[in-house]
Amino acid sequence: MSKEVFENLTLLAFILLFTPLVVSIFRLKFLNLTQKRLYLLILATIIIEIISRLLWYKKMNNLPLYHFYAVIEFLLIINIYRAVLSKLFSKTFFIVLGVGFVLFAIINTLFFQNLYTFNSNVTSTLGVLVIFIALSYFYALLKEVKYSALERNPMFWINSGFLIYFSSNLILFYINNSLFKGVTEASHIVWGLHAIVNIVLTIFYTIALWVHPKKL
Repeated sequence: MSKEVFENLTLLAFILLFTPLVVSIFRLKFLNLTQKRLYLLILATIIIEIISRLLWYKKMNNLPLYHFYAVIEFLLIINIYRAVLSKLFSKTFFIVLGVGFVLFAIINTLFFQNLYTFNSNVTSTLGVLVIFIALSYFYALLKEVKYSALERNPMFWINSGFLIYFSSNLILFYINNSLFKGVTEASHIVWGLHAIVNIVLTIFYTIALWVHPKKL
């Protein structure tokens, strides 16, 4: 993959991220609690991406941002799941999970991967934890006796997007960290695929915010 194609893909992924934001703003008064929590995650992601791009254009290291964002992202994600998985996991479980992840991120930054290094340990752990929670959600769905229209369930789309995104990222990050050092055409392919996965996640976000969940 050429540098030009890679840059166009990452730019497209960034621009499309505003689509679910616009949808959520126009439908804000109709959103349920899960959709509003997703809106906060999207808003945080866009803010970080804007700052990251500004730093990148100024040729400044933007990796410190992602050390903080990984923590914010995880806390916002488990906040989305906290209510929908209340029958499967207690409130204490999510508190311990959140606090444990924050402590792990701090230890990793202080002793293993400093602020100016890509925090692959934290992002990989985040991915594994979200995949576990996402699979737990599908397990909870299978245990439900009542029939529900999944295409109208925002959480179904959010969960599916998370599962695809974080599963793909675990593979992509492993390939990039294990096989490629520095900026090469091969690393452009890996991060170009990452941009495509980002686009897929954005599409799932948009659907999740667009659907009208059935009121119980």
